[in-house]
Amino acid sequence: MTMKIRTFLLNVLLPAALLSPAYAQLSNQVYVTRKTVPVATIKERATINFFVEQYFIPEQKIDSIEVVDILGDGFNEKDVLEVYPSKQLFSLSESDTALAVMRNWKRSSFIEVVAEKNKRGEYVTRSTFPAAAALFNGLVYLVEKNYDGRHLTLQFDFDGSEKGAASLQIWGFQENELLKPPKSGDQFAHDMMFYTRSDTIFVEKPVYDVIYIQQTVTDTLRVRGSK
Repeated sequence: MTMKIRTFLLNVLLPAALLSPAYAQLSNQVYVTRKTVPVATIKERATINFFVEQYFIPEQKIDSIEVVDILGDGFNEKDVLEVYPSKQLFSLSESDTALAVMRNWKRSSFIEVVAEKNKRGEYVTRSTFPAAAALFNGLVYLVEKNYDGRHLTLQFDFDGSEKGAASLQIWGFQENELLKPPKSGDQFAHDMMFYTRSDTIFVEKPVYDVIYIQQTVTDTLRVRGSK
């Protein structure tokens, strides 16, 4: 009888709590976003077998294993590994031997470009990689042209192989209306060109020791947009 009464009270009180103003206020104050963290993907069969032995993974079929660095501070006992396709999670703290191996893993190529606004409202990059800085400047330009909000997060994946694909994920924006299509005819970048012409002047009998020659030439250069 006691168990039935407790079950009944839970079934009645829980929906009532969900409908209370305090619960609704807490729900409205929580915003779900995304966080990117380092992940190591293991597909080699010998390495998969090593982790299966170290963590006593009972799965019969394993296609790959992902080791997730949750805090982004290197693989340690606070992190987890995920087995595919079952998506079962295991704590890395169960094997000191595996942790010692993971601490020697090297990250793949990684470049971070950081910039701050100057007094003119322009983002100035600190990167020592010119190509990365150029990509960064182009992305900043596009975001400023196509978004009116204060905050935006992008994740762009590119595969340039013969059957490659590209994907763009956007989150963290305030309202859908703040994302706007680009205006037609907008220039993507501004370039500056200098044209120099030199002439030779022969003077047989100069009247003065110093000869001043002043001339201004103005030309129009038309450049067609390239794809």
